[in-house]
Amino acid sequence: MYPLLPWKWIGGGLTLVTMVAIYADDVQRLTGIPIPDRFVVRYLPLGVLLLLGGFFGPTGYRAPWRILWRLIPKLNDWFPDLNGVWVGSTSSNWPTIKRLVEVAQSDDKTTEQELHDLPEQQDAMAVRFTNSLFKLQVRAGLSSTKGESFSITAKPWRDQHTGRIHLSYVYRQQTPNHAITDEEAHLGAADLELIAKDYRRAKGTYWTRRAWRTGRNTAGILELALLTTKGDQHKSLQQYAQEHRENLAK
Repeated sequence: MYPLLPWKWIGGGLTLVTMVAIYADDVQRLTGIPIPDRFVVRYLPLGVLLLLGGFFGPTGYRAPWRILWRLIPKLNDWFPDLNGVWVGSTSSNWPTIKRLVEVAQSDDKTTEQELHDLPEQQDAMAVRFTNSLFKLQVRAGLSSTKGESFSITAKPWRDQHTGRIHLSYVYRQQTPNHAITDEEAHLGAADLELIAKDYRRAKGTYWTRRAWRTGRNTAGILELALLTTKGDQHKSLQQYAQEHRENLAK
């Protein structure tokens, strides 16, 4: 999540630390505070590395930075704690694609208005985010299939106009026992915008290269909400998605 950091302030701080290290003798004369060279040369870099690696590196529920973030939620504006299981839904354009295929295989006709009015296909899904200052990983599972996707690359970024945080990632999905018109594995991408107030909701778009040679590559809307910050490691994302689907049906 380091791209979200205020690099102007960090650059100024690092410059100040470097100047103190270089001009330690002058700083000592001006302030009267003894600054041993051994401290500056040996311990200052080590302290910075321990702070960055030990404090901000772990992703577990009891990670030092996550404890501090729970005590001071405002720190999520710096970079958000997304760790946990999120549930939500997808709205896919599959009915439109299906209709186009049916028309292509028959003497039937359709209109652009008819395609526009077709309802999108809804499906429940669950996503597990894993993040720290140095890490961002995304795994997802749908309720309709046994497939699971995982991010190949993921990057957060802040919109320069709205100030809102986005998550953009490319993923690979495995689909066991796929249909003849489908693929065993395919790539896809998504861009999610985190809701500004509490960062516990996200909404965006996704698109895939699924069966693209026959024009069956889908796209749609993705909406998520944080369910739990811990998550049951013995429960699959497909189980979370299925439970969410049952809750939506009530």
